[in-house]
Amino acid sequence: KCFFGPRCRFLHDVGEYLAVKPPDLGPSCVLFQTFGKCSYGVTCRFAQSHLGDGHQNIINTELAKQWEGKSLVRNNLSKELQHQLRKRKFSFQKADEYLRGLAKPRGDGGKGGKATGSSAEVSNCTTPQEGLGDGLECPVLPEQGEDPKPDALQSPDPTGGEETSTTKTVGPVTDEDVIKLRSCEKRKLSIQGKLYLAPLTTCGNLPFRRICKHFGAEVTCGEMAVCTNLLQGQSSEWALLKRHHSEDIFGVQLEGAFPDTMTKCAELLNQTIEVDFVDINVGCPIDLVYKKGGGCALMTRSNKFEQIVRGMNSVLDVPLTVKIRTGVQEKINVAHKIIPKIREWGASMVTVQGY
Repeated sequence: KCFFGPRCRFLHDVGEYLAVKPPDLGPSCVLFQTFGKCSYGVTCRFAQSHLGDGHQNIINTELAKQWEGKSLVRNNLSKELQHQLRKRKFSFQKADEYLRGLAKPRGDGGKGGKATGSSAEVSNCTTPQEGLGDGLECPVLPEQGEDPKPDALQSPDPTGGEETSTTKTVGPVTDEDVIKLRSCEKRKLSIQGKLYLAPLTTCGNLPFRRICKHFGAEVTCGEMAVCTNLLQGQSSEWALLKRHHSEDIFGVQLEGAFPDTMTKCAELLNQTIEVDFVDINVGCPIDLVYKKGGGCALMTRSNKFEQIVRGMNSVLDVPLTVKIRTGVQEKINVAHKIIPKIREWGASMVTVQGY
């Protein structure tokens, strides 16, 4: 019974509705063929392919059972996580540890906020990395007697004024409790010879990536997401991180200008979403981004750039990649000078936008 009576604007007779409904667009419904049922029923523009006697919606039970309990789209923002971010109750333990290392004054009287030079860092990883950054040697922590690095992977000095943790642990001590993982021991990703769909702002959304995946793209990356908006729990920004189940190798691209927000955002994504790599956008020329010190402006701010790369690499369990331009000023290329430094800072791969 319709409580609106003659004022109701909808049709209650299915036959009458189908008589005035526009003709179907085709003979088959992709939702019915893929998932065994179409949630749109008689309103589907391909309804004749899954309507039975009495205009009832047909369900392929065998095919539908295969999709029960499976999530078609992952990396959604839950209400609980959004509440934690807006109330600032999310724990950034690793990021805070790294940032405290940046704020700690050095013994040579220099400013603690500046990153130390990378010339003292030596790699003893003799095995080339597989996957991203193939052939690159992995940076490791400096040995005793060298200048300390502002890296969260470095164990805090008990005599250096750091506050020791009061949390008591139970159980045997493992190797990871004593020796932190090096970059070459992290999760590896092999993309040699695979077609990489570059992140495209305002274009590379999830439906577009699904189409490109259908036509042969093997590695996909989400649109550029602003880290400050992600930390605030904005639903529109988190939508850029969504991953379709068909994207078997998927990464996200982040944009930011400061080590604190970028490192915290990297730890947030490392704990809450499923990605295979994280990319830093150091090539965006948009004025809104450039004037804040992000995008390609980071190529001229080497100290902040180094702190961001080292900080994000220290909190991620997946490879960290960087996208840069050939240069910031016209006809002045600096990419060949920056790439060796990015390698020393711990990035697994660098992509260059050739203009």
